[in-house]
Amino acid sequence: MNDQRWEEVLRRLDKQFGSLEFDEIEDEETHAVVESVAWRSPMGRMKLTRTTRPLVVDKKLHYSNRAGGGSYVEYVYSDTETSSRIRLYRWSDALSDWEEIDASAFGEAPSR
Repeated sequence: MNDQRWEEVLRRLDKQFGSLEFDEIEDEETHAVVESVAWRSPMGRMKLTRTTRPLVVDKKLHYSNRAGGGSYVEYVYSDTETSSRIRLYRWSDALSDWEEIDASAFGEAPSR
C-alpha cells in the first residue's frame, strides 16, 4: 500500500468513526516503521497497522569452514523501494490484548 492510499484510508476512518488514536514506532534493527491507528466501532475497539520497510535486494551469508566458526546473514536494503503490510486487529477483553482479524473474513478483495 502506497502513502497516498494509506492517507485515503485514514481520512475515511476519521470521517466514519472520528477520534482516531495514532502511533508510530521505528525499529532501528529491521529499518521498519510501524504506523498504527485505533478507533471505536460497532464491532468494538479496532486497530489498523501498516508496517513499511525497505525492500531487501540482496542476502549475503557469511560463514567459516572452520569447526566452531560462526555464521551470520547480512541483508542489503534498497534506498528507494519499500514494501508495506497492513494488518487489522480487534481488542479482545478475554485476552486483554489485540487479536488479529483474518482478512479472508471480509470476502475477496476487489481487483484493480
